[in-house]
Amino acid sequence: MNHMVVDTSIILAIYFSEPHAQWATEQLNRHLGQLRMSTVNLAEALILIRDRQPTLADDLQNRLLNSGIRFIPPDATQAIVAAQARLRFPLNLGDCFAYALATAEDCPILTLDADFRAVDRPTLLPP
Repeated sequence: MNHMVVDTSIILAIYFSEPHAQWATEQLNRHLGQLRMSTVNLAEALILIRDRQPTLADDLQNRLLNSGIRFIPPDATQAIVAAQARLRFPLNLGDCFAYALATAEDCPILTLDADFRAVDRPTLLPP
């Protein structure tokens, strides 16, 4: 079974009914049981959820924590890869940790963020 790293943009699109929310939902369902997310991206998502939807934040947090995604904390090696990625690619801090986890797990990144087109990892973006 090949894993798939979920970028924060996927969660935000679904929870905020952004463009590509349906595509993102379909991809999560298609890869259920294979999904991984860095706890850095989890924190990023929870911050943005609480900021944009304070009255729904607790429910959305519970939904995310019980979504079937496996949340993986970064280790020192992932921190080094993330730091190197920040200097090599146009990625924000959260994106760097999604990249680092995908590197550690040797798997693709599920994202809506076009910045990932520049990385040397496989990515799954909407058509």
